[in-house]
Amino acid sequence: MLTIRDITEDTINDAFRVCSYNKLNDPLQKEGMRLKEEWLRGMLKDFGPCTKIAYVEERPVAQILYLPEEAVPFIPQPRERVILLNCVYNPFEEFKRKGVATALMETFIDECRMGLPVLEEGACNFVVAKPFEAGEGLNMADFYRRFGFREGSFEMYLEITGAYESREPGRYMPIMEDEGRVVVFFDVMCEWGYSHATRVEQVINEVDPEVDVELINPWERPEEYLKRGNHWLVVNARPIKSYVTQGKRFRDEVAEALKG
Repeated sequence: MLTIRDITEDTINDAFRVCSYNKLNDPLQKEGMRLKEEWLRGMLKDFGPCTKIAYVEERPVAQILYLPEEAVPFIPQPRERVILLNCVYNPFEEFKRKGVATALMETFIDECRMGLPVLEEGACNFVVAKPFEAGEGLNMADFYRRFGFREGSFEMYLEITGAYESREPGRYMPIMEDEGRVVVFFDVMCEWGYSHATRVEQVINEVDPEVDVELINPWERPEEYLKRGNHWLVVNARPIKSYVTQGKRFRDEVAEALKG
């Protein structure tokens, strides 16, 4: 039997049993989970549940995470009553193509229309999402399109009670303090954020063992992220556009930036 429930302080670990089911004892992942647990408890206190968990026979098998833009301290001029859909994730092969993720999305969208706890039981104007690919199963952009999402400005959107308002991405303007160093931002909203940032640090140190690398949690220091135009990685006062998963392309871009 499939049931969907809002996360509570007592079921936070169920979210980790979904997203980190195969890394629960990994030291780096445990630190990421600790940071996310702290963040989740803060969200529950200040806004209410921002995650729904799908259970099959009481086993947590999938989750959806969302929050108001106004809850994010590093979004400049957040749009009013707009929900940011961060992710929908079902990692278990035995529960894929069985309607689990669809049930999560339908429940979420119904609440967006009827009233979300994170919006004080009010309906939202529209939902935005920036789908990313985990390399597992269905393309997320295609999945969102099934529910009526459209292409917006550097994001996808679903209108609920209001019209979509676009937002342009931030621009990085070089600042002197970034010269000769590296700044990596990681989002504790995902427990993989910290381990990903440490992997980025490791690869950059392989490119240049002498360069100073600073990891920053933008939830704690939003002003640092804002003044860099919300660019997640800045190397020697240059924003990096590739990702560590792109291997040689990422290393080459980092090496070129370090040359100045």
